[in-house]
Amino acid sequence: ACQYLFDCLVDLFSARKEEKMWFLSRKGASGFSSSSTAEEVTSGIDGSGLTAIVTVLTANTGASSGIGTETARVLALRGVHVVMGVRNMAAGKEAKETILKEIPAAKVDILELDLSSLASVRKFASEYNSSGRPLNLLINNAGIMATPFMLSKDNIELQFATNHLGHFLLTNLLLDNMKKTAHETKTEGRIVIVSSEAHRYLYRGGIRFDKLSEKAGYSSMSAYGQSKLANVLHANELARHFKEDGAEITANSLHPGAITTNLFRHSSFIEGLVSRVGKYVFKNVQQGAATTCYVALHPQVKGVTGEYFVDSNLAKATALAGDVQLARGLWDFSMNLVQYKICGFLAEKEHLGSHPLPLPRKSPMESTALVSLPLSLVMLSPMLPLWISGIGTETARVLALRGVHVVMGVRNVAAGKEVKEAIVKDNPAAKIDAMELDLSSMASVRKFASEYCSAGRPLNLLINNAGIMASPYMLSKDNIEFTVCHKSPGYRSHFLLRNQLLDTMKKTAHQSKKEGRIVNVSSEAHRVPYRKGIRFHKLNDRAGYSSICSYGQSKLANVLHANELARHLEEDGAELTANSLHPGIIATNLFRHNSIVEGLVSRLGKYVFKNVQQGAAKTCYVALHPQVKGISCEYFADSNMAKSSTLARDLQLARRLWDFSMKLAEARGSQVSWS
Repeated sequence: ACQYLFDCLVDLFSARKEEKMWFLSRKGASGFSSSSTAEEVTSGIDGSGLTAIVTVLTANTGASSGIGTETARVLALRGVHVVMGVRNMAAGKEAKETILKEIPAAKVDILELDLSSLASVRKFASEYNSSGRPLNLLINNAGIMATPFMLSKDNIELQFATNHLGHFLLTNLLLDNMKKTAHETKTEGRIVIVSSEAHRYLYRGGIRFDKLSEKAGYSSMSAYGQSKLANVLHANELARHFKEDGAEITANSLHPGAITTNLFRHSSFIEGLVSRVGKYVFKNVQQGAATTCYVALHPQVKGVTGEYFVDSNLAKATALAGDVQLARGLWDFSMNLVQYKICGFLAEKEHLGSHPLPLPRKSPMESTALVSLPLSLVMLSPMLPLWISGIGTETARVLALRGVHVVMGVRNVAAGKEVKEAIVKDNPAAKIDAMELDLSSMASVRKFASEYCSAGRPLNLLINNAGIMASPYMLSKDNIEFTVCHKSPGYRSHFLLRNQLLDTMKKTAHQSKKEGRIVNVSSEAHRVPYRKGIRFHKLNDRAGYSSICSYGQSKLANVLHANELARHLEEDGAELTANSLHPGIIATNLFRHNSIVEGLVSRLGKYVFKNVQQGAAKTCYVALHPQVKGISCEYFADSNMAKSSTLARDLQLARRLWDFSMKLAEARGSQVSWS
């Protein structure tokens, strides 16, 4: 922090001080300089009819006022209807009253907004959008600086969470409103993201994607610089999306200048120094808010997008800030964080916007999903650490949270009911049912399918999730090797899926005009089956049995089944897709058949493996995300398309497995119509 302040002072007193110091500044191409105030750069501009959101961390007034409050005041002075998003409602009301006292005609409202909390951001956006207000200008201003290491309510490093991620989610949640407003009013919308020259002072690698929230190696100033780099990258990537979409919205970032505000409050040394010398060498808030107001309102900026501004003039950001691949990587990384965060855990989705931005949408209430759960369910009980719960249970919970009517296929109905009760307690609006389903029994599968279809329910999503791993040699009730029987819908549940539920899915897709999706939960273990892949002729032989290879064989069957099913659906022209995925190495009770591995996992798993919320993320992504629309016959890992093994892509092997599975399922003359 001291080094950063030293650099700022060197910058201020450099040989180019006539360009840098506000009191010796020269006007740039815009006609303004670092000494220009917000009122000066907006002089003569009529903002009547415009509506703006300004995020303000601390809505102070008077000498301790921040540039957010000053921005709100000047926009209101120019006739803009301003909505201030504030963390402290009492301070917000005081700021509003101060503005109204000076400008009686001002239109100013306040709404509660804590940018360090994704739940608060969602609440703010929901309230704003529900109010029917239009939105022309979004000023992402609020920020914190040089804090000691802290995590947000969502367990994300606090500066990154507040300065970037909260604004990222907020922007996405408000995009539909902005696009609609721009289209209906024929007035350009503008998104202004307040960054800083500190984006030049960050970690050596730029953004610590893999160590974002780790205390080890944390630097308060580097973390601040990281968040400010993210601001510039976010604006640039938004601008690229808008250009591709033809949206009448621009996105730019800016450096407001070194300003005497309470931003340094987390460093007593710097705060003390700034309070004594800052007023002589730094900008005041009126000058600090100038660039924000200029970019938000000035006609010179019309049509300008994806740019970086300093002192109300175009400027050049760092090479990293202009890195297109880094911007896209940050976009995807941020999307993953906001998509799957809920109450400090992962695996949630949110309604974030619409095409063409790659944003997930809330699933329609009328969608129905079938999720098969493991043989032995671990309840979502406060008595148990959540990381040992199964991903099937978490998948069901998140789908229900997104408005999907979920039917859980469970072996233990009593346990299933407890899961249902836990989900409904957490989400009273959830539509969820539990039906008995033992995937190791053909009779149970037939009974389940018959009861489901007889109920007249539609079916949009079929998630084949349930499984066991590395079990000792056993045969199912139908005399099929237990792991293969239970894990692979290509072997076991194929009759149910193809002969019973598939017709229901096709009918639902046709009548609802919505794509149906079949998701097979496989594993990277599909790369380690028996030497030739699948032991067709020795499937049930005890001789040569390997619990790990058998598991790999069943997981290979999952991928092959999804691929062959996708080819059948494509030939038929059915409005259904089929994909497989690897959920990740997860600390669940999947290892219960190996006491040594289970003991190791129970002690170390939560530190080195994914938790179930992260594991369920991939399933939820493939099941619901609009990015996956129309994609079929693919393999996913970490919510991205990945490359499966050579054997998994073998067309002849997939067809042979299909025929072999049909015989095992004993279809008994029941022919499948693909028309």
